[in-house]
Amino acid sequence: MKTYFDLIKINSISGNEREIANYLEARLSSIGLNVQYSEMENIGPSIYTEIKGNNGGPTILMIGHMDTVSIMDGWNTDPFTPFIEGDKVFGLGACDMKGGIAAILETLETIVESNIKLKGTLKVAFVSDEEVLSRGTYKLLKDGLNADMAIMAECRFTEAAIGFRGRYSINVTVSGKTGHASQYPFIGESAIINASLLAIAIEKLPTLHHPDMGYGTWCIRHIEGGIKSTLNVPDKCNIFVDRYVTPKETYESCKEQILKAARALGLKDKVKVDLVPREIPYLEAFEISKEHILVTTLQKKFKEITGEDLKLGYDKSVCDSNLLANIGNIPTITFGPSGENLHNSNEFGLKSQVKQSAQIYLETIKSLLG
Repeated sequence: MKTYFDLIKINSISGNEREIANYLEARLSSIGLNVQYSEMENIGPSIYTEIKGNNGGPTILMIGHMDTVSIMDGWNTDPFTPFIEGDKVFGLGACDMKGGIAAILETLETIVESNIKLKGTLKVAFVSDEEVLSRGTYKLLKDGLNADMAIMAECRFTEAAIGFRGRYSINVTVSGKTGHASQYPFIGESAIINASLLAIAIEKLPTLHHPDMGYGTWCIRHIEGGIKSTLNVPDKCNIFVDRYVTPKETYESCKEQILKAARALGLKDKVKVDLVPREIPYLEAFEISKEHILVTTLQKKFKEITGEDLKLGYDKSVCDSNLLANIGNIPTITFGPSGENLHNSNEFGLKSQVKQSAQIYLETIKSLLG
């Protein structure tokens, strides 16, 4: 547990990952592993290493993010001082996801110190920026990181995720016709009214259903238009749309749905739809087979160690697993020690799950690469 506690004590809020990266590099180097840094401007580095085995077996990637969200109001304890209450460990990142990082590190140390021979290659990456734009994982993938399969050690212990929805941020610009406010509605056409009607219509648009993920969603997160300082009928209004998608839904299909809704409201040629610019590609939906060897092996080892069945689920949000599956073409299962109150005050993880996750990772690696 000392490693877990040490990691919680390190402030690794997004953008401030260098100290925790240096800590992990020192631990990995101390057992003889060669650690590489992946540097990026304006954010902390990611690090990666590997253990090469023999006989041309598969390559497995174990990966987790080092960064945490910022400190929320309402903490009852110091977020950077682990506070133990039975099985619970309170601290920033105790759930999301320093327990997973600790479990990966323990797995590596056991393999090296016990001289466990592998028939394939085990790669490990500790990445930055997951809580912001996932630039750490994206850069590693663009620089050539690859594997036959991956375990993302995010906080999902009793229900491993084998699929995630995808997400787009969409900007909808709605036009009207300006005029003096005193002559409205006889002269002028309010872009705000047009946008309001369209916003209501957008949230009623159908989405594709996935038998396990459920439906996609539309969420109007922001509307802005008009000029408060002058007596003008607003001629522009912008709608910010958050769109979560299931497999087979694409940005182009979403765009066409919005434009079709605009035409139905008589707003043809008054609506422009654009994908909000993003530094890295958007996170697309994905799923892997329940019968994939990584999935079935992890389930088997979970059962052996915990005595319980490991459920399989599909996450309604997004994370770096989306990039691994879509950019890296790496079948990815998301499984790691969990807890409660992630992205909130009084976050906690569970010591028992950190210990068991390390055991499950080790036995899974031994089974697939042993």
